Amino acid sequence: MSNRGRQPSGPPPSRKRETKWSGKPKRYANFGAQSFDTVITGHLTQEQLDAYQRYFRIEEISNFLSVAKQQHKSIVDVLPSAKVDETDHYKRDPSPPPKYDKNGNRTNTRERRVTEALEKERHELVELAASSIKNYMIPSNYRRPSRTVERLYVPVKDYPDINFVGFLIGPRGNTLKKLQEDSGARLQIRGKGSVKEGKSSDGFGSSQTGTDIQDDLHVLITADSPLKISKAVKLVNEIIDKLIFSPQGMNFMKRDQLKELAVLNGTLRETKPFDPEAHEKKQQQQMDITKIVCKICGNIGHIARDCKQNNGKRPLDDNAENEPTTINKKARTDVPPPPPPPPPPAPPSSSTEISKQVPPPPPPPPPPAPSAAASGFATTENYKQGLVPPLTPPPPPPPPPVRSALVNLKTIQKFY
Repeated sequence: MSNRGRQPSGPPPSRKRETKWSGKPKRYANFGAQSFDTVITGHLTQEQLDAYQRYFRIEEISNFLSVAKQQHKSIVDVLPSAKVDETDHYKRDPSPPPKYDKNGNRTNTRERRVTEALEKERHELVELAASSIKNYMIPSNYRRPSRTVERLYVPVKDYPDINFVGFLIGPRGNTLKKLQEDSGARLQIRGKGSVKEGKSSDGFGSSQTGTDIQDDLHVLITADSPLKISKAVKLVNEIIDKLIFSPQGMNFMKRDQLKELAVLNGTLRETKPFDPEAHEKKQQQQMDITKIVCKICGNIGHIARDCKQNNGKRPLDDNAENEPTTINKKARTDVPPPPPPPPPPAPPSSSTEISKQVPPPPPPPPPPAPSAAASGFATTENYKQGLVPPLTPPPPPPPPPVRSALVNLKTIQKFY
C-alpha cells in the first residue's frame, strides 16, 4: 500500500536562525569584566525576571557606548547589525528625510539617531531599576541628563478641520498651564502651524530652532524624569481624543473654554434655572384678561374705551377697575387771583336820567402783593431761576362813561 500526499517533515533543526540583532547564540555574555548568564535556569518570580532583564540591557547598552568611544568608531559599526554578511539579504530600514540646522549641519544622521535612541532607552531603564532594585549601582559611564525631551506629533494631516493649537493652548494659555501643573513637565507647541502667519520666528527671544520649524506640528515635552513625560503624553492624548471623537455639536471642551473666556472678559451671562413655583406665582399676579368685560358690547377681552362700537360716548356705569381715571393736577401758586372786573353801566334811557346820573365810584385798589419775605421767594432771582411763575398784573380801571350830545346842547342853551 502506497502512501499518497506530502511526506511528513523531519524534526526541526536544533540550530536557531540567526537574526539581525541577536547574533550567534551564547551561553554567557561578557560586558567588560562582567559575565552575564543568558539562560535562566533557576526559579525566579516575574519581578525578579524583569529586574534582571533591565540590568542586563543597561549593561549591554553601556558596553556598546564605551567600546565605540574607546575605539573611536561609530556606534553603528559596534552593534551586532554591522557584523551581518551581505549575502544574508538583510535590508536596512529606510532613513528619514534629512534635516538641517541654521548652520547647514545635518541633525538626523544615522549615527546620531542610533546614539540618541540608545541613551534614551538606557535612561528609562536606569530610572526603573533604581526604583525597583535595592542598592542598585548605576554604570560608571552613565551621566544622568538634566532634562528629557519627547516629541508628541499632532494628527493635523488626518484632521485638518480641527484647531488643535487653539484647544491645546486654551483661553489665554490656561489649558496649557494646567497641563504643565498636572504633569510637572514643560509643554511647548512647535512645528508647522505653531506660529501665526506674518510673524517671524527667527527674531530675538524665539526658542524654536530650524529643525522645529521644518518639522510637523508636535508638542515638545521636557522634564527631568520619564514619569513626568509619560504623564504629560497621557494628558495631551486625552485632549486630542476628545477633539477627534466628539460628535458634532457635543464638543464640551469647546463649550467650557468659551465659558472660561467669557468669564475672563467679563461678558458671561449666567442663565438662571427654571423655577416652576416662581413662574406660577408670577402668572397669578398678572391680570386675567378673561375677567375684563366691555360695558358697550358685552364681549370679553377689552374695555369700553377700546371698543369698536364706541362713538365717543363713555358709559355712565363704568367701574374704576375697567376705566382708568386721570387726576388733573393744578399748579400751585402763592399769588391770589385778581378781583373780577365790575359790570359795565347800563345805557341811559333819557336826557333827564343822564343829568341825574352820578359817575360811579372808582374801583377799589387791588390787594397788595405778598412781599418776598412773606412768600419766601426773592422776586428777581427766583424769576431768573424759574422757581416761581411771574405775577399777574391787575386789570386796568374801566373807562369813564361817555355822555351823550344832549347834555352838551343843554349846557350851551343855559348861557344863551
